[in-house]
Amino acid sequence: MGDIGRVVLLTLLLAGQVCSQQAAEFSGEWRMDATRSESAHQDVPIGPVTLVIKATPAELTIETRRASRGKGGTSSTTLKFSLDGSEHAVSDESGAPIKTKARLDGAKLVTEVTRNVQGSTVTSVQTFSLDAGGKELTVDKTLTVQHGYQSSNADDNNTGKGRDVFVRSRARQK
Repeated sequence: MGDIGRVVLLTLLLAGQVCSQQAAEFSGEWRMDATRSESAHQDVPIGPVTLVIKATPAELTIETRRASRGKGGTSSTTLKFSLDGSEHAVSDESGAPIKTKARLDGAKLVTEVTRNVQGSTVTSVQTFSLDAGGKELTVDKTLTVQHGYQSSNADDNNTGKGRDVFVRSRARQK
C-alpha cells in the first residue's frame, strides 16, 4: 500500500473513532425536566420520562421509559440505530415494522423513526444536543403524519414540533 493509501485508511479509521466517541457522549440515563419540556404541558400531558442511551462504535440504543399520569405502571420502548446512517428495521410489540436511522451532525445526534400508526405513515425526527458541561440534553422533535391528503398549508395539518429538556441522572454507560 502506498503512502496515499495509508493516509486515506488512517483518515477513515480516525473519522470512525471520532463519530463513536461523539455518540458515546450522549450515553447515560436522562430524566425529563417537566418544567422546561413541552411534552409535559401538551393537551394530554405525558408523565415522567426517562431516556437510557447506550452507544457502541457501531450502534446506538435509546430506551424510553414513560410513567402514566394518574395511572400505575411504566411503559418502555427500546429502539436500535446504526451509527453509519444506514436504515435499521425493527418491529414493535405487535410485530409492525419500524425503520430507524441515525447520524451525527457536528456535535448533534439526529435520529429518524418511521412507523405506521392506524394506516398512516408517521415520521419522527429528533435532534439531540448537549450543553457545554454534558449535564443537560435538549431534544428538538418534529413529528410528521402522512395522512393521504394535503391542504393549502400542509405543515399546519400534518407536522408538529416541540422541545424537551433532560438532565443527566447517571454517569455515561460504556
